[in-house]
Amino acid sequence: MGRRSTEKWGGVYVLIACTALALALYSCSGTPARQQPTPPPTIASIAPTPIPATHAATAPLARSAETPTLLPSTNSRPTPSPIPETSTNQQSTPQPLTAPTAIPTPTPVPDFVPLPADAQFTQITAGRFHACGLQADGSALCWGRNISGALIFPGGNPTLSRISAGEYFTCGLSIDYTIACWGQNNLGQASPPNGRFDEIAAGSDHACALNAGNLTCWGRGFRYGPEAIQEVPQLSAIHAGLKFTCGLTPNADMACLDNGRRELTITPGPFADIGIGLHHACAMRVDGNAFCRVANSRHQYNTGVSHPPPTKFVQISAGWHHACGITEASDIECWGSGAPGAAGQRMSAPEGKFEELAIGWRNSCALNTDGYATCWRQPDVQNPSGLQEAFGGIEFEQPTDLFPLPDGRLAVVERRGIIAAYSDEPNAAPRYTMLDLTDKTICCDYETGMFSAVLDPQFEEFPFLYVYYRVVSKHAYGENMPGLATRLARLRVERGKIVRDSELTILDVAQPRNQHFGGAMRFSADGMLYLGIGENRRTQKAQRLDTLQGKIIRIDVRDSTPEQPYRVPPDNPFVDNPNALPEIWAYGLRNPWRMDFASDGRLFIADVGNSAQEEISLAAAGDNLGWPLCQGNVCIKDVEANDEGLTAPIYTYGRDEGCAIIGGVTAPRLNNGFIFGDYCSGRVWILEQDEREGWRTRLLAQMEGQILSFGMDDDGTVYALTRGNPIMRLQIDGE
Repeated sequence: MGRRSTEKWGGVYVLIACTALALALYSCSGTPARQQPTPPPTIASIAPTPIPATHAATAPLARSAETPTLLPSTNSRPTPSPIPETSTNQQSTPQPLTAPTAIPTPTPVPDFVPLPADAQFTQITAGRFHACGLQADGSALCWGRNISGALIFPGGNPTLSRISAGEYFTCGLSIDYTIACWGQNNLGQASPPNGRFDEIAAGSDHACALNAGNLTCWGRGFRYGPEAIQEVPQLSAIHAGLKFTCGLTPNADMACLDNGRRELTITPGPFADIGIGLHHACAMRVDGNAFCRVANSRHQYNTGVSHPPPTKFVQISAGWHHACGITEASDIECWGSGAPGAAGQRMSAPEGKFEELAIGWRNSCALNTDGYATCWRQPDVQNPSGLQEAFGGIEFEQPTDLFPLPDGRLAVVERRGIIAAYSDEPNAAPRYTMLDLTDKTICCDYETGMFSAVLDPQFEEFPFLYVYYRVVSKHAYGENMPGLATRLARLRVERGKIVRDSELTILDVAQPRNQHFGGAMRFSADGMLYLGIGENRRTQKAQRLDTLQGKIIRIDVRDSTPEQPYRVPPDNPFVDNPNALPEIWAYGLRNPWRMDFASDGRLFIADVGNSAQEEISLAAAGDNLGWPLCQGNVCIKDVEANDEGLTAPIYTYGRDEGCAIIGGVTAPRLNNGFIFGDYCSGRVWILEQDEREGWRTRLLAQMEGQILSFGMDDDGTVYALTRGNPIMRLQIDGE
């Protein structure tokens, strides 16, 4: 995500990240009229097509800004990154090319602007779903998806000397050394500092600039605006990742700063170039050998990037799971797990002679000597089970939940506070907005937003919808004491529409911090509502019984009234304990993002871990699931996970497998196995009980993007929800 050193190369750092579905319809190729074109790469390519940043009238409508942050937070580590992938990835070898080949005009994709065939660049940069190129006259062309206005420079296009794209925003360094940014600005990433600077680098949700070697950063991790960073030495170049920033010191060492924790790591050089990925940094030594490492010791994800080939390079660049370099012979060689593969596996790259290289998320681009871009995309893993796009391939920003409606359609909950109905049928009618609470839902800083919704299972008798979302509550901290809270509310459904004015607040839980809200809601067979509530980053509350934080609660919401919004079931485990809140059903949880009942009544709970393990537990009434005494099977001194009074998890996995567990639904077609995934790796598994009553996992799919949630229709079909991608149906072997 960073630019390579301008001291050594003085030119272009190419970087393009395009949306997996929309951009796969195109090729990143153009046809210069003055050259004989040659065939483009034969692998799955990406291709956008730019507009001048000044031509706002021709740009597609911007989508609403939403924060691309982790929902089930990992807290003690930067926002998640990839994990090891195991299956091999055989791909066809691209054909050599000098100038890209023209392709037929593709079918238009909403909000998508393609790259002109004759465009030439001195620099290309890209965010997740958009890209911008810098032309010889200093003007910018932007193309791809216009999410949050990332394509459009407001007020006219300045003359730029540098350009750098973040995930949903872009910054440029003008010829007068000032900075201009445009696009998503929910975390201040598009609000640069005043002053004169000579280097700029945009990461995921933050950006940094240099002034005479001194570092200033803004955006995510810098909550009070642009901040002069004192923890790092003077730098000669900078490169931005997800939540960290790296640069070359005057001694050519690599200095990497964790933005949130202000932890500085120095890797002795001397290095000539740096490429920054999601959580890893690759550097090229002055002798041309590549070296890769993760950003800090908490993120030892074995993606294969840390095993570069023994090739001599002249430039290096890193992407989400993989890295590439231009060799001394001007060829390109790639390795890692851009699509899952074994450690050190070589990956496809175009043949030809290139002199500039950069990588986006799963995409790679290179410039030939004439300034024409060649872009290619590492294909996804061959899934053990099929994945099919739902809802005609509509791309969702941040869907957090999905559930079936009585009329056969499916409802999708969006984090910003929207619930809309879709029909998963060919040529179906467009979405129908059932509920819009965007004016009340606090979104989207860190993990805030609307988390989940569920219909009453006896809908004909009780036509209600229950939602759980972030609000400002009038009485969060006592009578007439407003504050931040998470709200469980009930709304009436009439003729397929949710009646907004019917909202009845069932419960407000005071949660002042912006992480660990939980969010899973499920009805049990006896009609009781279960809600998972996070500990809101106040760890000790998970063990206390006088607070609802860090708990699973069980309440009766039938026949609710404003005077008595819910009742406590008389068989709750702590009803007779004067020192406990009677709503509590289980405790000792960190962030129970998702849970689900099996048909036999067992409750699977997926609890997001801290820095050691993710866990799945089978919980019963009154169980203490251990946090913060234990996370998974890793416990504090003198405590064991199976100690008396603690309920040990049935399954755990560590940092070598991922970073944030995303549960989960039980699959009735597969003997009530529990389907879950990992936010960082995008892998989906099923947890099954074997013939010896033990537990085993089976890999089901590799998703594109970060998994946010799962849902299931009335027929038992499982849907996986990811950020910024279509919702996918899982076609599971054995169904």
